[in-house]
Amino acid sequence: MNSTILFSNKLKKVGWFIFIPSLILGIILISGLMSSLEISIPVIYNSGLPFDTSARGFFQNTEVDIFSNLIGAMIIIGGVMVGFSKERIEDEYISSLRLKSMFWSLAATYGIVLLLFISIFGVAFFNIMIIIIFLPLLLYVFRFNYLLLKNEKHD
Repeated sequence: MNSTILFSNKLKKVGWFIFIPSLILGIILISGLMSSLEISIPVIYNSGLPFDTSARGFFQNTEVDIFSNLIGAMIIIGGVMVGFSKERIEDEYISSLRLKSMFWSLAATYGIVLLLFISIFGVAFFNIMIIIIFLPLLLYVFRFNYLLLKNEKHD
């Protein structure tokens, strides 16, 4: 009995179409090859940066780098669509691969975070932690699909 609620298999292709380009754009953005575009938008809460003179508090207008926010959202949307869409044949073995992949991705992520806690300090640590937010989803998607491909080759 499989009680996991998953998206339709058709969304997996759409998810790949969103996920891969967004991931590539995210890497380009992080590497500094893409310039940012800041626009003023209303936000629910603006905490501001240290020494920032912009208004702080709830329901404020603030300058936001729209590219980084949009690309981050698209990575998450595409990754969730890919990672949590049904396979053509969804059976107990696929469910076990999902569970193993999820466990592996969380264990690997926290192993990496532990190494970062003892090796990187300061502002660089916080910048890397922003990237780490995406790591469990990325590792899960790639590990699960790797195990699926590996399984298909052995059949």
